Amino acid sequence: MEGLKKGNKGEVTMNENLTQMVRESKPEDMVFSENNLDIPEEEIVADDTPQIESIDIISLSEWFDKNCEKFDNINQVKVSIRGVNPTKTLIMAVKDDSNEKDEDGNDRRVLRVFENSDVHPILNLDGSEMKIYNNGFKIVHPYRDNIFIKCYGAKAGLIVVFCNNIDGKLIPYIVTRIKKKDEEVEVVVKNVGEVQAKLLENADLEAFQLLYKQSAKAIDQLTTNQDVVDWLLGRQSEVTDINHHLQIDSVIIDILS
Repeated sequence: MEGLKKGNKGEVTMNENLTQMVRESKPEDMVFSENNLDIPEEEIVADDTPQIESIDIISLSEWFDKNCEKFDNINQVKVSIRGVNPTKTLIMAVKDDSNEKDEDGNDRRVLRVFENSDVHPILNLDGSEMKIYNNGFKIVHPYRDNIFIKCYGAKAGLIVVFCNNIDGKLIPYIVTRIKKKDEEVEVVVKNVGEVQAKLLENADLEAFQLLYKQSAKAIDQLTTNQDVVDWLLGRQSEVTDINHHLQIDSVIIDILS
């Protein structure tokens, strides 16, 4: 019992000494800096997942309602015909390439009818150009920086061609096909510098003639890839068939790949 009492007395004395030390300590002696604390640093994990950029898809009828006033060569025709749904059947008055005028001096126009326009896919982007052909249409969308998008509308759906805008010329670099059930399209980017460097190289004229047989008469005038692309784009500006447009785009992509 005596040993236990001594132990208790010693414990009381230690507590009293600790209390006295706290009382006599100055406030600055009680401050701890972060350097004195062993706190584990929080590890920051970088998200290396690439951000996928995409463009929404809407119907031709909805898109045309928003954009038709931008085009001088196309007018929207709204008529009420029994049994005809104007949302499903889109009617356009398209300026004739003949540049003929009517008796009042108005440009001669022809009617074009697009069925199932409520489900035909179109990129939800403003258009800077729209041309109507016998087997479909072409829309040009400025996107961002040096990227433009050409879209060809046909019965099978929408064909999207991503292009670099180099010196005002749209140079295609990839073709994507959109189906009616698709809700968006992924944006594909190509380095403009790589394309510009490729344009400066000498052209493989033999390969070019195999890709595009119509070039035979002009082959002596061509030297570089730039010459070939310029010539093809000149041809394309006169073409009114979507399949021919796509052929020229594909040839340019092959040449610059």
